[in-house]
Amino acid sequence: MKLSFVSCSIAILLVGMAQAEMPCRDDLADLYDRPLADYTDILQDLINQASELDEPALLLKPGRFGLRSSDPIMLQPGVSLLGNPDAPTVFVAIHDSDAEEEPATIQVPAAATEWYIKDIIFDDVNIDVQPHNNQKESLVQGNVFLNGGRGSVISKFGTHLNVDSNVFFRDEAHAGTEMIPKYETTNTGVLFDTQTDSVVSKNIFGMDLRHFYDLYPHTAPEMQSTLDKVQYMMQCVGEKWDDQQGYMASGVQLYMSNDITIQQNILNATFPDTKPIAQDHGISVVGSNQTYILQNYVAGWQLADFGGAVRFTSAVDAYVAANYLANTAVMMYVANHADFQQVENIVVANNFLYRLLDHNVDPEPPLDGWLYEAITFFDFWTARLNNTIRPPIWNSSLPISPWAKDIYISHNKFGAAADVDPNVISMGNIDLDGIHVDRTNCYVTKPLTYDNGLQYLESNVVPLLWRQDYQPNVRALHGGKVPVRVDAHTRQNVMSRLPPALRQLEVPDYWRGFTLRNNTVPMVDPTMPCYKA
Repeated sequence: MKLSFVSCSIAILLVGMAQAEMPCRDDLADLYDRPLADYTDILQDLINQASELDEPALLLKPGRFGLRSSDPIMLQPGVSLLGNPDAPTVFVAIHDSDAEEEPATIQVPAAATEWYIKDIIFDDVNIDVQPHNNQKESLVQGNVFLNGGRGSVISKFGTHLNVDSNVFFRDEAHAGTEMIPKYETTNTGVLFDTQTDSVVSKNIFGMDLRHFYDLYPHTAPEMQSTLDKVQYMMQCVGEKWDDQQGYMASGVQLYMSNDITIQQNILNATFPDTKPIAQDHGISVVGSNQTYILQNYVAGWQLADFGGAVRFTSAVDAYVAANYLANTAVMMYVANHADFQQVENIVVANNFLYRLLDHNVDPEPPLDGWLYEAITFFDFWTARLNNTIRPPIWNSSLPISPWAKDIYISHNKFGAAADVDPNVISMGNIDLDGIHVDRTNCYVTKPLTYDNGLQYLESNVVPLLWRQDYQPNVRALHGGKVPVRVDAHTRQNVMSRLPPALRQLEVPDYWRGFTLRNNTVPMVDPTMPCYKA
């Protein structure tokens, strides 16, 4: 696509030529130091003129430019936005009052097709894609989003959107405040609501900036190009962002969406690892079909009610493969969040699940065991007697779920730090005919053991927990509970349920950039073989 610009008296936002490198530019320093000015009308005029002149892209000037939160910028059909390659273009929200919390917005109308927004830093400015049915792909790529209200990229009733190689930050001042959030009170990096045929790939959701250089070399070149903008702002401009930029409730939220791929992302909400914050699952999938969650690294969404790396609520046809999940989980729930109560055809295979926090952060009884294992199913609808009581029934009188079937779990590897008991697979209150777990799910570190040192079940096969049925008065080596043996492993070829194109995917090397549990526990290699005594 040709890059061009509008030549006019108000073209202060535009420049002509792009350069490949982005070193510190002393001659541009004053563009970031001057008082923030309102460029809302200027930017909108430039976009309007570009559309009238059939100019496809605005190449923006470096510097810091204010946008009013009260007046959304409208991206006209045929126009795209490209940040400056010499030094970052930064859009900053201007609020009418200190009490105003809504971000400024770049709004994309339904008539816009094949547009892109690339290489810009958005400081409390989000992108809102209006409902449409455009069959040609649009792109949000290489941007840095700070905070951003309900979501930094929002698309409702849309299709064919690729969100690629962006960095999403959220500081503590913009964190969620409700520990049990609702749709209106949560937040996320990317929000898809009734979206189809879209991709979220190679993004970073959350970061501890003190470990910026630990992670950088293990990211893809596309990610590094975006991280270079962060580095420029910190080193060249002297930007004083908070170190901890992972205060987002979710990285990605899907509601009633279809055919969405979430691949090769880093979701990192790690702080001091025992600090509870308001979260809503790293990837939240509600009432959606055909969801592909592949090759992501997730840490910081701990095993808790609204934690977990991936939460499926009433979802059908989902594939979770080749992900590295650090002290977090894949959760499959039946609940009243969606228009239907159903969990069906979910395949969880070839993932690496590493537990590193000890029992000091375990949930209080009776919740432990139902919701807080590394792969978990639970039917809240049935546990609440068709949603007529709260809280759910947590004991063995809980009815078996009639709403779940065809869950397949195979070839996942489980590990744990040396002083922690490893996770198990919790089948909750599912009908055992509806879940298919083979014996290829194995421990790569020391398996779950009794106090007397005897290994539990086979030497390395991950045990199954059903209906919170534990062995009475028996504790594992580090104090954890030990499930009663359930003879529910299948002899089926479970891996045949994973599409052939997904079977050979490898876990990316992102894990090499992380040392967790307050910088004391490095991640372990997901290619480790199954444990042998």
